[in-house]
Amino acid sequence: MRAKNMHKFIEQNTFGAAVAAGRIDFSEWQAGPRKRFAPQIRLSSLKFSTGRLTKFWPAALRLSAVLLLISSSLASAQTAPRTRLPGHQPAEVASLPPLARLATASRMKLSIHLPPRNQAELTRFVDQLYDPTSPTYHHYLAPEEFDARFGPTEADYQTLMDFATRHGFAITGRHANRMLLEVSATVADVESAFQVKLQTYQHPTEPRTFFAPESEPSVEAGVPIAYIGGLDNFSRPHPQNLHRSPLKPSMQPRVQSQIIGTGPNGNLAGFDYRAAYVPGVALTGGGQSVGLVEFDGFYPGDIASYESQTGITNVPLQLVTLDGFNGIPTTGANSGNGEVALDIEMAISMAPGLSNVVVYEDDPNIGQFNTVLHAMSTNTVIKQFSCSWSFASISRAQRTNMDVYFLKFAAQGQSFFASSGDTGAAIGAIGAPDDDPYITVVGGTALATAGPGGAWLSETVWNSQEGSGYNLSGGGISTNYNLPTWQQGVNMTTNHGSTAKRNAPDVAMVADNIFIVADNGLQETTGGTSAAAPLWAGFAALVNQQAVSVGQSTIGFVNPALYHLGTNASFNACFDDITVGNNTNSSTTQFVAVPGYDLCTGWGSPAGGSLIIALTQPDGIQITPARGFVANGPVGGPFTVSSQSLTLTNTGKPAFNWSLGTTAGWLNISTNKGTLTNGVRAAAVTLSLNSAANLLPAGVYTANVWFTNLTSGLAQLRQCSLQVGQELVLDGGFEAGDFSYWNLTGADTNVYNYNYVDFGNDTSGTGYLPYDGIYFAALGQASNLGYLTQPLSTRAGQFYLLSLWLANEAGATPNQFQIQWNTNATTSNILFNQVNMGTFDYSNLVFVVQATTNLTTLKLGFRNDIDYFSLDDVSVLPVPAPTIQTTAVVNHALQLGWNALPGLNYQVQYKTNLQQRSWINLSNVITATMNSMVFTDDLSSTQPRFYRLEFVP
Repeated sequence: MRAKNMHKFIEQNTFGAAVAAGRIDFSEWQAGPRKRFAPQIRLSSLKFSTGRLTKFWPAALRLSAVLLLISSSLASAQTAPRTRLPGHQPAEVASLPPLARLATASRMKLSIHLPPRNQAELTRFVDQLYDPTSPTYHHYLAPEEFDARFGPTEADYQTLMDFATRHGFAITGRHANRMLLEVSATVADVESAFQVKLQTYQHPTEPRTFFAPESEPSVEAGVPIAYIGGLDNFSRPHPQNLHRSPLKPSMQPRVQSQIIGTGPNGNLAGFDYRAAYVPGVALTGGGQSVGLVEFDGFYPGDIASYESQTGITNVPLQLVTLDGFNGIPTTGANSGNGEVALDIEMAISMAPGLSNVVVYEDDPNIGQFNTVLHAMSTNTVIKQFSCSWSFASISRAQRTNMDVYFLKFAAQGQSFFASSGDTGAAIGAIGAPDDDPYITVVGGTALATAGPGGAWLSETVWNSQEGSGYNLSGGGISTNYNLPTWQQGVNMTTNHGSTAKRNAPDVAMVADNIFIVADNGLQETTGGTSAAAPLWAGFAALVNQQAVSVGQSTIGFVNPALYHLGTNASFNACFDDITVGNNTNSSTTQFVAVPGYDLCTGWGSPAGGSLIIALTQPDGIQITPARGFVANGPVGGPFTVSSQSLTLTNTGKPAFNWSLGTTAGWLNISTNKGTLTNGVRAAAVTLSLNSAANLLPAGVYTANVWFTNLTSGLAQLRQCSLQVGQELVLDGGFEAGDFSYWNLTGADTNVYNYNYVDFGNDTSGTGYLPYDGIYFAALGQASNLGYLTQPLSTRAGQFYLLSLWLANEAGATPNQFQIQWNTNATTSNILFNQVNMGTFDYSNLVFVVQATTNLTTLKLGFRNDIDYFSLDDVSVLPVPAPTIQTTAVVNHALQLGWNALPGLNYQVQYKTNLQQRSWINLSNVITATMNSMVFTDDLSSTQPRFYRLEFVP
């Protein structure tokens, strides 16, 4: 008999029998040396049997043997090996005093996740899966294949279930993939099973208490556990849409700012996103599903109302509730219902033909992110997921387990998009899951369009910087993950990214001026990267619809493909590169938008159908740049852009013919057809304005230019936009409700508290009113000048009318207001600079200015130490040069004609000799009443006259 079996036999048969027979008596105890106690034992003969051999021991020897066996047995029981499970205790617990123990009789829900088999091999497999040179490229696994290859074994699952039942746990959920076991147990049983004490603590940053183990848990050796969800509730899910308010009553401003969307008050809604990001694309997401991570419920009537108002056909919604959540939306200040509604409405806006949207809802208070991920990982019908929730601080064990599910999505060919957050540059740790290397992190932009339902014009980094802080596109450098292989080819020199750690975000989309219906029928304006992530999930549905239609695999984990496109010539053909703006908050250098990849918006936003084709069916035609031109100017011209060259390249297909066409009468095309051979660039196609553009009345015009591969039949669209006599300042009336199109800076660290966008009649604000519209800027910077700046696309030599409305209701001093045009370098560009101004109501400051470059900065400086300036309706309009353009003699009178801006004052002047020192005013000042003005001069004078036209302030 082996020694361990012999010990067990002696313990069970000899010692136990001796006690039962009364031969060992524990009724009397004596204190030994060092306060040890030993029983007084009456001994008779003891024997034990080892198979066929029976031995008899003398009494003294038998006593020693028994005591030895007792000691060995007790020591073995006390030192049974246990496995410590690190990473479950929140780091904050170490510095917090416990308040009380959890009630031992109360019950807890736990989600126990098992580790995968061969995680290192899983990581290598996923890396090969997205390497185009690998024989396993895009050979995705079905769930049962994943389970068989990487999932826990049946024996492991049984071991865990045995552990649970042995400790009194009730098993409430078993799963076929054996990655999760759900249980319920009393606190006492949980503490006993994991050898912990569960204490309550005051949360360091939230007005609530939380519970957590005061030490790391442990289990008997051999019990396979990766993560125990529910062992603490330190970190709760938070919706990322920090920027949200009820829709204010609509009012028509006197000076119309650029309106970007078809929603109320010009907010973006419905098909506006498709018009901007996928113009001319017929794909709607047919046959595809989008899955959403949520920690609250939604009102079906809100979604139906949004669809009705935006013209979207009803998209089926499927609800999956977890952890016993009843799906009823919560109410109050901490409600996440607006997040859920936003996510659904954005996904269906980008992909209105989806088969369905599957909403995974977990409890807002006890829900577990990894439990949601587990549920999602079992449904491979869904090829794209989105998450707009953040966990500011999660345990290391939870994060490690989270990685497994993201790897599983990648192995199964599923995309996962997560919003990058709304708190700007991350200096330090990034909240989960926003830096995970196996998801696509989405930043935010401020989008300008050619009008409601109109074409894309421009994007800047979303940076609202208003109110008591700032809401801006999240980004930064991970402290948890090393640089992924697919990010290693990115130049990090100018963007301040890391060459050692994972950088985020990866891409971006619009994050402001967004209309939703939420909170049981309320119309709201919202924003944040929460909107950008589900928009990208909807875009992925379009991509996968295209892939399926041509017999290709779905895109799966899309980052390797995106970064491949971003680091070669395809970048300028597939992305809108966001190069203006920043997401700086706690640092003045981290981070600023730069050409190419940056930590504000990643590679940028998708440039329509070209990116869809590049990701699914490389067509051969690569057209650079990704967008057509945007030109602006006064009625009659000239315009900031007169022509653009587009380069066509065959990216590796056999030779094919192509054609090009447009129906815009004001746009010329240098050639409309050609042939592209393998790997050869064609001569650039030139798009140019013609004389018809100078005859267009004030308005916004869009020309669609289609490039068609006559072999594949695939077509790509470029749009050219012409703004005639249109406003250049984005949101000069601040009707977005924030500073999202402006850059707010100041030396004072409280610049975001002193200056904000105020709502008229808002008792919590200044108490002042806008000049018109709904909002205005309240500027109360103290001690030194703060600045609002905005870059404008201008034409060198062009005249512009700069106008703004300013009020100083209190007239308190010290105060100062300054207007700078064109550059901040010299005082010669300061148009207005007044200090210690008295009380005045809204007053119009108007200047005729001239651009000297093609990019002009408008800069407004201000301080008002005691009160606030009210600023509204900042406007910059192109003005036709004061040039006499036509002359005619009618009835012995000379008619002089020119293009004008209504409301501007003009003065006709003359000289009889060009050598004269001064010009002579002819008649009175003329206030233009229309775009075409005519002045008549009597020709009865015998002296010759030389005429000119001037602006009059």
